[in-house]
Amino acid sequence: MLENFDNGFGPAVARACARAGLIMAVVVGLAAVPAWAGQIASEYLVGPGDRLEVTVFGHDDLSGEVKVDGSGRIAIPLIGQLAAGGKTISQLREEITTALDRDFIINPRVTVEVVNYRPFYILGQVNRPGSYSYVEGMTVRMAIAIARGFTRRADEDTVIIGRANDPTQTLVEAGLGERVLPGDSIEVERRLF
Repeated sequence: MLENFDNGFGPAVARACARAGLIMAVVVGLAAVPAWAGQIASEYLVGPGDRLEVTVFGHDDLSGEVKVDGSGRIAIPLIGQLAAGGKTISQLREEITTALDRDFIINPRVTVEVVNYRPFYILGQVNRPGSYSYVEGMTVRMAIAIARGFTRRADEDTVIIGRANDPTQTLVEAGLGERVLPGDSIEVERRLF
């Protein structure tokens, strides 16, 4: 296809220009990703309802998908029950690696990834309150759209968020652009007349 493209310099230069354009598109695409989008993976605290993919390289029998149970624990072959709730992905990976290295495998290489985040909850003055699957990068506006929008009595200016990872369980006011995290509870209040 590029060989047919005549830019006056020949097919080799056309291919080089196309590669440069592709590289530029990737760089521009990466710059367009919000800064906080990557933070969820590094700061995210695992909790009940999350599904994780644990991979031990070279040991398919030890690898697989696990679900964090209601008490925040996961079951790993050879290791048994392991507390996962309240830990970051890197902390959990390190703990699994250490346990395998100590008793079973020399220098294990382990990865842990979130396959499916726990749901978020939306209550109050939305058309369909309830529990919904979390989508990475979600904002309050997106969560309200998933819940079929505001009711006619909703206060559309602010909402209240209860953060799942906040040990104090403090409720905070938030705008529509505020980031939502897995397990968060969003409440849309009724407008005062």
